[in-house]
Amino acid sequence: MQQVVTQQAVDAAADAIVAAGGKPTFRLINQRVGGSFTTLKPMLANWEERRGKGAEAVIEVPDALLARGADLVRGIFAEVAQQARVESEAVRKDAEARVTEVRAELSEATEEIARLEAQDLAKAAELSSLRDEHKTLELLAAGLKERAALAARLESELRDARAALAKSEQQVTDLQAQLVKAGDVQKLLSNLEARLGTAGVVPKGKM
Repeated sequence: MQQVVTQQAVDAAADAIVAAGGKPTFRLINQRVGGSFTTLKPMLANWEERRGKGAEAVIEVPDALLARGADLVRGIFAEVAQQARVESEAVRKDAEARVTEVRAELSEATEEIARLEAQDLAKAAELSSLRDEHKTLELLAAGLKERAALAARLESELRDARAALAKSEQQVTDLQAQLVKAGDVQKLLSNLEARLGTAGVVPKGKM
């Protein structure tokens, strides 16, 4: 059987909400005493009108109704407390889930940072190695350049030596030819001396 909503129940609920520091609304009143919008609207308006005029101070409430109102307030408070506990538990579970999620994200971020740091160290080591190789190549290039200059100088000296050798060989050839000619002249002189000696003529140099 559906509970009948009375003006006294609406008044008690509204007073309890005001005492708790809230503002009575249809939703809050409905959560406490039930009832439809069309039923609660005029009752809530009646309560607001009487509250504005101070009529509540002159209304005499029967003891039985006061006791019922106290029970109703206690019931409302118990429901509110239970709802608060439920909502608090839901908030706590949601917070724990969020904390777990954030910790997982933090762990992933930490791993990613470690991976990037390791990658950065590897790149730095690779760059240092490349710089060392570049220096080595520069030294090799400088050595090769010096060797090329030395080879060019030696080649020039070799050409000069070959030219000098060819000149010396030509001089030797000329000297040999001259020696041959001198030998022929010596033979002619010897023959001439022999002929002169036979004819009784003594050369001037041998007198």
